[in-house]
Amino acid sequence: MDISIQNQVYIFFATLYGGIVMGFIYDLYRIFRYYLRPKKVATFIEDFIFWIIISVIFLTVILYTNWGEIRGYIFLGFFSGAFLYSRFLSKIIITTIVWLVNGIVKILKYILKVVFLPFRLIGSRLQGPYNKARSNVNRLTNRAKRYLKLPFIMLKGLKKNIKTIFRKK
Repeated sequence: MDISIQNQVYIFFATLYGGIVMGFIYDLYRIFRYYLRPKKVATFIEDFIFWIIISVIFLTVILYTNWGEIRGYIFLGFFSGAFLYSRFLSKIIITTIVWLVNGIVKILKYILKVVFLPFRLIGSRLQGPYNKARSNVNRLTNRAKRYLKLPFIMLKGLKKNIKTIFRKK
């Protein structure tokens, strides 16, 4: 298929844009992994899903711009876009997204703190009577344990005395 220079430039810029999108998705993936810290199996699954998404983007850009024809400048466009993104935009985007995520986490913590405030107040009001009741119960159970051990202590002493009484001289 004969492609004009103008069309090739359009395809190159589309693939350049595709590389930038791939770099952005990679940064999102890095941030996702930083916050969740997955184990080995989860990392394997996440990597697999990431590469499926990247492949879909690659194929979509190629199919919509170039009817699926693969040329050298297409790869050059993807790599150049990813390089330009990582060189100039990655730090700004990561910093902004991390700032937003931390802000959202702070807001959610505040909301949860406000929601659970009545429960904490009720718990603090019940803490004193609970501690007093627990100490009384502990005192009673310790006393009961001592009283339950008393027959065994007496039997032990009785055995000792019986041995000394019946010991032959």
